[in-house]
Amino acid sequence: MRPHATRAAALTGCLSVALAAAGLALGPAVPAAQAGIPSMTRAEIIARAESGIGTSYTWGRESWTPNLGGGAGPDCSGFALKCWEVPKTLLYQEEDGENASISPRYTTYEFFNCLGPWSRLSDRSLLREGDALVKNDGSSGHVVIYAGGDGWNSPIIYEAPGTGMTVRRVNRYLGTEYEPRRRSSLIESGIILDNPSAKSTGGNDVGGNWTRSTSTPGWYGDNYQVCAATTATSWARWTPRLPSSDYYNVYLRWTSAGNRASGAQVNVNTPGGQYKRYINQRLNGGAWFSLGRYYFAAGYGTGTGSISLFATGADGYVVADAVMFMPTQ
Repeated sequence: MRPHATRAAALTGCLSVALAAAGLALGPAVPAAQAGIPSMTRAEIIARAESGIGTSYTWGRESWTPNLGGGAGPDCSGFALKCWEVPKTLLYQEEDGENASISPRYTTYEFFNCLGPWSRLSDRSLLREGDALVKNDGSSGHVVIYAGGDGWNSPIIYEAPGTGMTVRRVNRYLGTEYEPRRRSSLIESGIILDNPSAKSTGGNDVGGNWTRSTSTPGWYGDNYQVCAATTATSWARWTPRLPSSDYYNVYLRWTSAGNRASGAQVNVNTPGGQYKRYINQRLNGGAWFSLGRYYFAAGYGTGTGSISLFATGADGYVVADAVMFMPTQ
């Protein structure tokens, strides 16, 4: 819970034209002042929220190490702005490192009064996964991420509940003082996770993330992450929260150049085991490249539904841009 603070500026972003080809739909148009934030899918918001579970509530903070299940975490508004990727392009660990603080930043006051790149929903029955519920009495408040279930009384939510507690996914009662909010620049369909949603290790950016870049066109979202070939352990892993156990077509995206790896290793982690694929990132840049069709389990599990990309043992730079899961018809 945070008092009123001056809102922070939004970061410019871009959306790849490949969305149209993938059959994905954007939400309603937003004012120009709010249109600069990176576009996100609902699946990415939920994946971010899931990755923070088990981290400790830390007042005034936004950072957590994804999928760790412990360690320092965010407060309630820090959790929401990290999941929503506002007001900056936020990696799981903020640019200043773990336990970082953005100042100034959005707080529950701004969430409640719609003073950022989001809008008020007219009714809680309109809630969809990745939306927010917020209360604020003018001096303090609380904000949570909606995950599903009964929007009126006891929804399923993600929240950083308070001091001495940990980030959790829980089904609990929220009174009428909680009002629904929806992020702007939201992609309404498709299971796409952009590069900030990838847990990574072995890079040279803060927090173990690979270096962010926009030097080669064709990326999805706001930028891509890249890592030079290495003999050390270095990988990026995307883990969605899948709605059902089913077969999914998996697509990977990168930007291509002559200095890219010609055979970067990709591990497809499924309930039936791990499948290794090798991709040539010198070709097929700026497009969704099919990795094949695989059976994944419902829910969130790095061992039963995730994609890992390795710079270890590569023969050039490896790009971690985005991954897409499309249910088979």
